[in-house]
Amino acid sequence: MTNHDSGDSRSSIRIDREILTEHDFKSKYGYVASSGLSLKDQILKVITPEETSRVKFIKNFLFGVIPILRWLPRYKLKKWLLADIISGLTIGIMQIPQGMSYALLAGQHPIHGLYNAFLPVILYTILGTSRHTSMGTFALTSLMLGNAMAGLAPDPVEQTESSWSEVYERRIQLATAIMFISGIFLFGLSIIRVGAVVKYLSDPMISGFTFGAAIHIVVSQFKSLVGVRTGSYAGPLNIIWILRDLFLALANLDEAGKTKTIATAIISAICILFLVTLKELNLKYKEKIPLGLPIPGEMLVVIIGTAVSYGVDLSGRYGVSIIGEIPSGIPAPKAPAFNEMPSLVGYAIPIAIVGYSVSVSVAKIFGNKFGYEIDANQELVAYGVSNTICSFFSCFIAFPSMSRSCVQVESGGKTQVVGLVASLIILLVLLAIGPLFSSIPRACLAAIICAAMKGMLKRALDLKVLWKVSKLDFACWIVAAMGTIFLDAVYGLVVGVSFTLMTIVFRTQIFPKESLSRVGDTEMYRKTSEYSDQQPVESTIRIAAFRGPMHYVNKDTFRETVKKVSGVDPIVEFAKRRKAEKKKAKGEKEMQKEAMGGMIITNGAISTSFTHSTAGDLSNDNVGNVTLPVEDICKDLDYLVVDCAQMSFMDSVGAKVIATVTDDYQKINVTILLASCSGDINNMLSLSGYFEKFGNDRSFISVHDAVSYCRNKIKTHDLNSVTAELNEETTTTFMK
Repeated sequence: MTNHDSGDSRSSIRIDREILTEHDFKSKYGYVASSGLSLKDQILKVITPEETSRVKFIKNFLFGVIPILRWLPRYKLKKWLLADIISGLTIGIMQIPQGMSYALLAGQHPIHGLYNAFLPVILYTILGTSRHTSMGTFALTSLMLGNAMAGLAPDPVEQTESSWSEVYERRIQLATAIMFISGIFLFGLSIIRVGAVVKYLSDPMISGFTFGAAIHIVVSQFKSLVGVRTGSYAGPLNIIWILRDLFLALANLDEAGKTKTIATAIISAICILFLVTLKELNLKYKEKIPLGLPIPGEMLVVIIGTAVSYGVDLSGRYGVSIIGEIPSGIPAPKAPAFNEMPSLVGYAIPIAIVGYSVSVSVAKIFGNKFGYEIDANQELVAYGVSNTICSFFSCFIAFPSMSRSCVQVESGGKTQVVGLVASLIILLVLLAIGPLFSSIPRACLAAIICAAMKGMLKRALDLKVLWKVSKLDFACWIVAAMGTIFLDAVYGLVVGVSFTLMTIVFRTQIFPKESLSRVGDTEMYRKTSEYSDQQPVESTIRIAAFRGPMHYVNKDTFRETVKKVSGVDPIVEFAKRRKAEKKKAKGEKEMQKEAMGGMIITNGAISTSFTHSTAGDLSNDNVGNVTLPVEDICKDLDYLVVDCAQMSFMDSVGAKVIATVTDDYQKINVTILLASCSGDINNMLSLSGYFEKFGNDRSFISVHDAVSYCRNKIKTHDLNSVTAELNEETTTTFMK
């Protein structure tokens, strides 16, 4: 019975009930076993519609696969349209320089970045569930694609427009094939409904990977920032070879090269300084800017850079590299290179995983902020279909960008209509304005990329917090970052994920072997010496806490925990018992020989093999030592209670180990009791035959119940011992 005392400012709890084992608890309160579905029933439950109406099922299916059918009829024109149009204009303008810049990062002609900002955006608007992510070119996936292109289709030896055209033609063939594979892979994952795979990528790992990728991105743009050539490298240590080529190129410049490098470096420095300063001003004076819209620094760099380059003739007078011819219009559909796809799978799948994982993480952040759900599996459909279809339209891998998504939120975007408005801006550029940007210096686009990396580079600030909170998370960040920097993005991802999964294994195996004591006059038990007011239990009762899952990997950890807390190794103690019993038997045999004058009757024959050495050994050995009573071997421990409250699950090996350990201690007269086991743990123990072998009084609903049970048993045993002694004394007195 529970009473609440309202006389005090704090409520109190008084409980008066009998000691309950799990078996008693279930019997008393009517436990109803859950009827688990068979594998066949589980499959049918997934594939069979619950709705009795087939029309309703089809409607819900279409609304689930094509989310625009659900949200567009509910669109609030007066409340959202103006904000979406303004945000769409902002994102559309931002897509132009970013699309061209990230296309260069991906090793493609800048026009393909504009293609990425058009059709993939429309498809995601129709199929996606995030209202605030901006689909198109993405820095991380562009970097990974660019690294692949460096190995598959290196830069041309001769820096002519025709040679670059051939390289770009080859690269887009490979890029569309990689895009197609990535799309099919993501769509395939959506069919088997594994959208939650992103949960295996921890935030510290993603942060470290992002920082490492940002370092790669900045280094890859050095050649464009200073106007020199470097080799095309991919794989481990490629960043080292790029820096080596950069320093060698700068050290061996001729007069024309110096002129080009100085002019290019000045342009880059001015653009980066302008972009970084303007971004800080946008943040500082955000509330004072009309409509709260940030000034589009990237677009200003493109417009001013193009105008200055064309007016001054930077290419002709100073040798500054420019983009060159930009075609107008939308490309005709063209099938990707299917014959080359088998050799490109190794590039496509890591890019797809990184793009999906980061994009869904960003989408969930905005979803939680604005109070709507992100369907991770539907995001797989959106990314998969977008990349598969767009691979036929000269696009490369497309995912939402973190920087543009943040701008979309800051500019007041409400729904996916922002993407449609931005697409119209890009369409206008493709049809009419695009060729005007042919004179823009490559240094301007490289500066835009480097300035955009500021936020990703600031991920290094996470280290200070991680060091205070968790050393393992700190290590995950470092490993992911260093792996990405020195081993390339793909290998860095693999190393980061592998190390993160290893830390999970460490966390489930390496935990403290705790001994518990009762806190004050409560029924709570906490780590011994953790509280000043702790009541030690009887010396013959000890309490151990096992803070992890009970499976085959942790079986030795469980044994060590029990051994450390109990202070007894049952294997060693049992061996001592056997040795003591043998000595006892041997002593009795020697005493019998001595009593019979050295004669032993064996199988009816009399032997006189009693020797002096044997007698001497016996004389040196105290008979009292060899007749050690069995109960004296472990006389300081009667009960060991194991707190299983934090035992998340148990497999068959774990159940077997618990039974083995229980049996080992039982052989030395120590009883092991389990406390606070979950229903699943008790069920596994029951199925393994644990309770059938040891009885139903081995699992209790709480540690306090188990300890109280032990105390009652000890009191009963002591009372029986006293009664027996009194009876013996009474009998002796009577006989006298």
